[in-house]
Parts: sequence; C-alpha cells; structure tokens
Amino acid sequence: MEHQHSEEELKNIAKQLSCPEGEHGIKTGEMMHASNIGMTTSAIEALHLKSNETVLEIGHGNGGHIAKLLSKAENLTYYGADISETMIAEAKEINQDFVDKGTVRFELTDGATLPFKNNQFDKIFTVNTLYFWSNPSEYLNEIKRTLKPNGIFALCFADKTFMQNLPFTSYGFTLYEVEKVMQLSEEAGFTIKDTAKKLERLRSKTGEQIEREYYVVTATA
Repeated sequence: MEHQHSEEELKNIAKQLSCPEGEHGIKTGEMMHASNIGMTTSAIEALHLKSNETVLEIGHGNGGHIAKLLSKAENLTYYGADISETMIAEAKEINQDFVDKGTVRFELTDGATLPFKNNQFDKIFTVNTLYFWSNPSEYLNEIKRTLKPNGIFALCFADKTFMQNLPFTSYGFTLYEVEKVMQLSEEAGFTIKDTAKKLERLRSKTGEQIEREYYVVTATA
C-alpha cells in the first residue's frame, strides 16, 4: 500500500528539493545525486570540455559527480554555485582534495545573481534547477554575463508533462515546455545550438520502473 503524503509533507519535500537543509537535506542530497546522475552526465557531455577550461555548475548538490567531470580533460577548474549551505558543506567534504588543491571552489548564492566576473567561464551548466528560478529572464542574463563569448551553456530539465505527474511539483515549482526555455534563452542573447530530448528509466521512490523524459538545451553566448 503506497503511503499517501499529506499536503504538509509534500510541501516539505518540495522545499527540501529546492534548498536541502540540515540532516534531512543531506539525505535529500544523496537521493538527488542518485536520481540526477543520468541528467548530469548528459549535461556534462554536452559541454565538450577541453583542457584548461573553467566550468561553473549552478546547483551542484552534494557534488558526487565532480571528480568524474574533472577527469574529462586536463587541468580543469570547477566552480559550484548553490543556494544551500548544507549542500556546499557536503560537496566540500566529498571533494576535499580538489578544494585543497584549488581546482574546485564553491560559492553560496542567492539564486538571482551570480557573484562572478564578466566572461569568467568557458562553460556553464545546470541540472534540475530551472523550476526554482524566481526570475528566469534575469538569471539567464546573469549566466550569459559570466560566460565567455562563444562559451557553451547547457541547461538540463525534466519535461513538463513528466513533472506534472509528481505530487510535490505543485508546491513552488515552475514547470516549462522546451519551446519556452528556448525562447527565454534566445531573449537573453543566447544562440541555441542543440536541443536533445532524452528518455531514461528510473526506479520511483515506491520502487516501480518509471520513464523520465528530459531535455538538454545547449546554447552559446
């Protein structure tokens, strides 16, 4: 018998997914890492990382994927930006060696602005954060500002139709059709290079196999 979540529980799940906090947040971070790894891998592949590049990830969670990213090319520098102090602390712990070497840095951000210089990054990516952006147009402008001319931005998010079927997405999530995402990106001055629709099989929290459709929109500054 599947447990029926109360409205209060669903709101709490949504809150933890947008900004994981405390003990519960650490568990949420582990769960998110496991469920996002396919999408994260797709987004990283879309960046075509090359030696000596500087990469920014917005919403890195517990950072369990960063070591793999750094192995994609020689001498990469990785910056992570997240709105959760809990996730930054976890990601620092998991990636302590890289942090000590100075190849990985984390910044606590407000989810509206980015505390970085103009044209600082060769590549920027983000996975499953779009739903929580309070002002997507302004945030895309910020991303473009910090990206070098001709730099690549990969935006990865789950399809609206899939997301609508999840019980917690009616609390604080904004869901997007891919056309809308492309339009917002172009309005911010990006040039869309590729829009890939992918399908993956996952185990749901109740244990059955579900299919998730998601998009990787790749754009250049």
